[in-house]
Amino acid sequence: MALVVAIAIVLALLFSLLVVFSDTAAAHAEMRRSAPNPGQTVGGLVDRVEMEFREPIRPHQSNGVALQYPDGTRALTRIEVNGHLVRGRFNTLTEPGTYKVIWELLDDSDGDWATEEFEFTYDPAAVPPEWLPPSAAQGSGSDGGIGASTIALIVIIPVAVVLAVWLFWPRRRGADRAQQRRKSRAKKRR
Repeated sequence: MALVVAIAIVLALLFSLLVVFSDTAAAHAEMRRSAPNPGQTVGGLVDRVEMEFREPIRPHQSNGVALQYPDGTRALTRIEVNGHLVRGRFNTLTEPGTYKVIWELLDDSDGDWATEEFEFTYDPAAVPPEWLPPSAAQGSGSDGGIGASTIALIVIIPVAVVLAVWLFWPRRRGADRAQQRRKSRAKKRR
């Protein structure tokens, strides 16, 4: 029984690591936060978009951040890549409306390209965006490290497997032995 439980624990740990790290590997250039934020209405002086990514972005001549204006025209931004932080600079916004940020960047961790987009609204009377701090270039933590949810998965899955094995493993051998002991005691008493 101890061997079965040990094997179940090892298999559960391997399975939980596979689940956790396959999810991590699938997240190419995942944006953690930005300024302006997706869906946010901003005003004041807006001449750039800033994005912090979970993994560092590899500087590459084909990296691109485009800004789509409310009338549908697109313009490439002047891009700056610094570790986890990407800035796309453009002419100061003056026209109210919905703008779309479209980016295609090279993820430094796996060398894969990632493309995504988000929208924000510009209203000159609205509050300016809160720009990302310089520390965003180093990432805001959990850039490939183990987070609380990962630890929870690594602990919960093996515990659940061990509990299931303990609950559903046939206990016939132990019951048979106990029954044999009772029979032998009964024979001795006679």
